[in-house]
Amino acid sequence: MIIDHIALRADDIHKVSKWYQDTIGAEVTHTDQYYIRLTTSNSTIAIIDKNKYPYNHIGILVDSMEDLPDDGTRVEHRDGTIGVYVKDPFGNYIEYIWYSQDQSETFLK
Repeated sequence: MIIDHIALRADDIHKVSKWYQDTIGAEVTHTDQYYIRLTTSNSTIAIIDKNKYPYNHIGILVDSMEDLPDDGTRVEHRDGTIGVYVKDPFGNYIEYIWYSQDQSETFLK
């Protein structure tokens, strides 16, 4: 498994996205009403609407749907990805996320 993204909740996703673009040179690779995906040379940052998503998290990419944990909160996102949110022993959230073949081509360029 690898880290897919770091997700940060924001009141104004566009303002936060612009800050990361201007400050560290991140580039927008995907956007919708509640979510902006940014990439840098070695990382992906997801800026998420805090009224839509319940917590900041680290996204861990799994190879198949079968690799998603059975415990945790399973969410089928609007874009078709499937995530299972699990809290670590210290109160931080991890999202184990799976992409279909089509989504992999979009999100994992």
